[in-house]
Parts: sequence; structure tokens; C-alpha cells
Amino acid sequence: MLKKLILAAAGLALAVPAFAHDGGRGWGHYRQPHFHPRPVVVMPAPRVFYAPAPVYYAPPPVVYRPPPVYAPVYPAPLPPSGVSIRLNFPL
Repeated sequence: MLKKLILAAAGLALAVPAFAHDGGRGWGHYRQPHFHPRPVVVMPAPRVFYAPAPVYYAPPPVVYRPPPVYAPVYPAPLPPSGVSIRLNFPL
């Protein structure tokens, strides 16, 4: 009995869309033309704002160099004055 009741309910559930023809307005109603113009909607153009590009600053270059060396400055040597005798004796 329960099985027959379930089958009948399933059959009715599958047949319900067939009875809902044309929104339930009756026979012959579908032959009349239905024309509904679409409403015209006028919208303003969207306002677009562009943000400025981000600015990135590069860090200053790091230069590794030895500190300067300060050497004393001496005057140029004077040319030799006088006579020099060189003697080479083989020993």
C-alpha cells in the first residue's frame, strides 16, 4: 500500500509541470501576442579616477673604498756636488 502511494505521489509530482501550461491562464491564451517593450534606462557614464603612480626612491649607492693615505712630501734631492771615485777590486 505504501509503495503504491509513493509511486502515485511521484507520478503526480512529475505531471504537475504539464498542468502548469501557460501559467495556468487557460486554453487559447497563448495565441494572443504579448509584446512588452523593454524599459529604457539611462545611466550617467561612470567617473573614473586614476591614482598617481607610486614613486620609489632608490637608496644611495654604497661605495667601499680605503681611507686616503696622507704621505709627507719632501723636496726633491739635490744633484750630487763634488767628485766621487768608485773603485772595484775583485777579491
